[in-house]
Amino acid sequence: MIIKILMILFIIFLLALAYTLWSHSSGKFLIYSPDENLTLKKVMRFTAGLLVLVAILGIVIMFVGTKETNFITLLLGSLIAAGFSIYLANIR
Repeated sequence: MIIKILMILFIIFLLALAYTLWSHSSGKFLIYSPDENLTLKKVMRFTAGLLVLVAILGIVIMFVGTKETNFITLLLGSLIAAGFSIYLANIR
């Protein structure tokens, strides 16, 4: 039961991160301006879309899969967020 509650919180976090990335892709984001850097804008929207897909997959896995299969959601969500962070750190 506790794993389901924690997975729900993680999925909410993924959706909040996706919303933040999508909504800030047309305005100021941290110290960057996605309107001036079209690659950043595309990466932000692509990352937001991937996070939404992982959240949907996580919801399906939570109801259909076993406790161990929830690891897929954790792994994918973390890797996508880490990949975006690495990309953001390497912008010149």
